[in-house]
Amino acid sequence: MNSLNFPKIAGLLTSGIDHPNHVSLNIYLPYCNFNCRQCHNYKIARGEFEEVSYEQLLWELENNFIVDMVIITGGEPTIHGEKLLNLTKLIKEKRKDLILRVDSNGSKPEVVKLVSSYVDGFAIDIKAPPFKKEKYEFTIRTNFNVDALLESIKVAAELPYTIFRTVKYPWLTESDLKEIKDFVKTYGKGKPHYVNPFVEVVEESEN
Repeated sequence: MNSLNFPKIAGLLTSGIDHPNHVSLNIYLPYCNFNCRQCHNYKIARGEFEEVSYEQLLWELENNFIVDMVIITGGEPTIHGEKLLNLTKLIKEKRKDLILRVDSNGSKPEVVKLVSSYVDGFAIDIKAPPFKKEKYEFTIRTNFNVDALLESIKVAAELPYTIFRTVKYPWLTESDLKEIKDFVKTYGKGKPHYVNPFVEVVEESEN
């Protein structure tokens, strides 16, 4: 196995809270193309991490029978392109019994489409009302392409374990949250949408 063909791993965690009614092995991939305010994984997103070996990942896949799901999260997994695809294939090869989900901000629909044949669902984060470009870009602190998000949602909504998530940021109004819920109802093909409570990140640099 050539590790150059796979993304670096920034962390591994067994979790009972990241997908309803499932225990997951979370694989954290570094780096992100967004710079979201109040990001809980901002260190990983900015490339501050201690690399986890693939030997450790393989050990978890072969020996961790508590889990019934693998979640590839980040950072933003889809920025790794073909390397992400290779990782999804590796997981399916080692543990066909596990449900596989990829978390994404929906900005790279071509990669969402690329890996969709090897995963069972996505968690697509909707950061603000998608048709309010200014508020979305305030949240992610970079350019936002609503068409890319819509294309990612179109692919993700076809898979059985897809969910949509929104953090209840202080700058989102109740009207904003309703707009997001209506957006998911329109484009999400009945997949669940979860609004997660906001928890302040106090160490975050505003740079």
